[in-house]
Amino acid sequence: MTRQVDSKYVWIDGEVVPTDQASVSFFAHAVHYGTAVFEGIRCYDGTSGPAIFRLPEHLERLRRSAGEYFMEYAWTDAQLTAATTDLIRRHDMRECYIRPLVLMGEGKMGVRPVDCDVNVYLAVWSWGAYLGAGALENGISAKIVKQRKFSPRALDPTVKACGHYLNSVLATKEAAAGGYDEGILLNSDGRVAEGSGENIFIVKDGELKTNPAEESLLLGITRDSVMKIADHLGYKLTIGPIELEELLGADEAFFTGTAAEVTPIAKVDDEPIGSGGRGEITERVQTTYLDAVRGKADAAFHGWLCPV
Repeated sequence: MTRQVDSKYVWIDGEVVPTDQASVSFFAHAVHYGTAVFEGIRCYDGTSGPAIFRLPEHLERLRRSAGEYFMEYAWTDAQLTAATTDLIRRHDMRECYIRPLVLMGEGKMGVRPVDCDVNVYLAVWSWGAYLGAGALENGISAKIVKQRKFSPRALDPTVKACGHYLNSVLATKEAAAGGYDEGILLNSDGRVAEGSGENIFIVKDGELKTNPAEESLLLGITRDSVMKIADHLGYKLTIGPIELEELLGADEAFFTGTAAEVTPIAKVDDEPIGSGGRGEITERVQTTYLDAVRGKADAAFHGWLCPV
């Protein structure tokens, strides 16, 4: 069995156990029907030591996502914060990826959950550049995949549910099969939605644009951070639908996400975006973001960090 090699312990409902002993019941509702929600969070080694980036916002979204699928858990955000920082210290990590997971556990079997337990898990491990070495500097290639992002009329895309990511799995497999780094999903109306696990920004004539939740996307916390950074840097930002032609005709484009951070999109379907590399505005936003997560940016962003 393979696993994240430097994950030594997992927190499960208040108990810390060795990773090799962390398990989920075969009869858990989540195993059969995908009823689980999660978050992806990063801890960075900053100017004052290790700190978790925007942890309260992630925990707030975790609780909202769980509630949308009828999973209420007793642990407070303060308790989960303490459990997370303790887990990082146990691993003696300066930087890591953090994965909280809430799942529907054992109960009466069937699509409709009846008398099911709700279990909360926390794990940490090392995770470098999500889209590969050099991606942050050189950008990545993306493919417009045949899969469409599910409609908000079917499932709420602002909920970070495990089952929702079957859509993303298919997108990544199609993109990889064609030799691309990442897939871009269009929505049911044929407009740009998002990457398999990232939001999208475009730059045209010095102005930024990203799309709203109604276009079938998760409202990413990194997306929100970049919007605030853009405002801080004095860039005009528009929130509105993005047609495919706008993406292909953009001067710059980039992905945002906890794992992807701020990753330039160099080309889409073999067509270069702008100069085919990291654009000037993308680089400035990216630099500010990477400074902010380590406490090096303007004091306006220091409230985003939770010390370990």
